[in-house]
Amino acid sequence: MFEQEKIAVSRLRQAYNLSATEADNLVLSLWPSKAFPLELWQEAHETYWRSFAERNASLYGLEIPSLPEVGDAQTFNSYLLSCDVMLFFQKLSRCIHVHALELGLRHILENSHDEPDAVFPEERQTLLNALSKSLGYQPVEYDQSMRKEDDGFQEDSPAFIPVSYYHIISRIFLNTILVDRTAAIRLLHEYPWQEVKGLTRAVVEAALKPDSSSSSLPPVESNPSAETVTEVLAEDGKLVFRVPAALWQGKPDPAVRDAMKASYPRAVIAYVLLHWCGPGSPGPDHKTPQGRKTHVGRLLAEKEYRDEKSYRNQVDTLLKEADAYTILQA
Repeated sequence: MFEQEKIAVSRLRQAYNLSATEADNLVLSLWPSKAFPLELWQEAHETYWRSFAERNASLYGLEIPSLPEVGDAQTFNSYLLSCDVMLFFQKLSRCIHVHALELGLRHILENSHDEPDAVFPEERQTLLNALSKSLGYQPVEYDQSMRKEDDGFQEDSPAFIPVSYYHIISRIFLNTILVDRTAAIRLLHEYPWQEVKGLTRAVVEAALKPDSSSSSLPPVESNPSAETVTEVLAEDGKLVFRVPAALWQGKPDPAVRDAMKASYPRAVIAYVLLHWCGPGSPGPDHKTPQGRKTHVGRLLAEKEYRDEKSYRNQVDTLLKEADAYTILQA
């Protein structure tokens, strides 16, 4: 269990009525020495997940997924890290039983939220139900000689679970970050607040008393810089992507793709190309909706297809993923 002087971002948001942007800027202000992005996830991994993953990896020849590395970088991007954690959880779900996944996830939520059952209950249950149906159950004493080609733990076994089902992991991540409680209280001293678990009046008054160890900390920005591309968690739970006009306006499609691919998912790039850029590429086949979709599919394809319909299907899949996001012009 984490030390008493650390507190989860979710409880600070509840106490100080912080928006997702303000919470993200708080973490940025406390990074790197007073923010602990993966501590709860590491606890869950060590307590509930690692031993099962190692056992099943040896039985079924699977890769053991590892938590992403945060490192000592001077800059911190909670959105990118949340995507890495989501990918870790997705890989983990293919090599351990859903019950162990649920126990670890509950540990994280119970130590970061006062009402863990109220945190995306439908989305969480949808993911767990899908995993339960897809992977089934294999007992620990399952013998290597009994392995079948359609075994649910095999890495190449089709799980048929939409990627969007895993978005709950990236959505909850910011709120599960632990920060130094005293430092956070001092940064937020101008905000009105109410008592929550771990943040009583006595705790706040003690943190705000001047002492020799208090340091000057930068203020929390209410709004992100207009010059930066901001990806934050919206209040409705959707991921928000802000795309500056300089990346896409008046540019040919390949240039738009190249400018965005380092910072945005393919789903967002597909959305921008189809809805904002228009059929500006040369060639008559790009002027029809069907031809345009084929063209965008070719630009974003990770492999070559023999037929044009496969490129269009790929774009349809990306657009469905984009429905889970809020994509704005910056």
